[in-house]
Amino acid sequence: MTQFVGTHTGKLDRKGRISVPAPFRAELEAAATNQLVFRVSHTHPCIEARSRPVFQQIVDRIEELPHFSEERELLESTLIAGSEMLKLDGEGRLVLPEDLIAEAELGDQVVFLGKGNRFEIWNEAAGRAHVLESKQKAREMRLTLAATGLNTTPKSVP
Repeated sequence: MTQFVGTHTGKLDRKGRISVPAPFRAELEAAATNQLVFRVSHTHPCIEARSRPVFQQIVDRIEELPHFSEERELLESTLIAGSEMLKLDGEGRLVLPEDLIAEAELGDQVVFLGKGNRFEIWNEAAGRAHVLESKQKAREMRLTLAATGLNTTPKSVP
């Protein structure tokens, strides 16, 4: 299973080419895959990238839903139909589709945010602002991970 961690800067050229950061390529190599599935996030202005095996887990979960249900239709249209499967070349580069670049409002400077089993590609300024805002919210909420899950109960200050 891939574990993408860290924040890495990069460039997007006029043809839509990017170079996936070396630590992320190493994770893909360790997982014996060079295929990634890309989609524009439905929650943030960025492109999400998952290895093909991780994406298959999402597809499997969607296929567990009842046929013809509204939930299944929405998820199929949003998560499957809106995705692109791309393969890294020998140098760890790929070409992002123009429609994904436009929808995520990417510029020539991008930032890659590792998010565990996926990574996100953001316009650099927007991505850095997202990280700072997330840190601030986590501090305000005093988020911690309990042994059994997320703990959102604010700690009292003595």
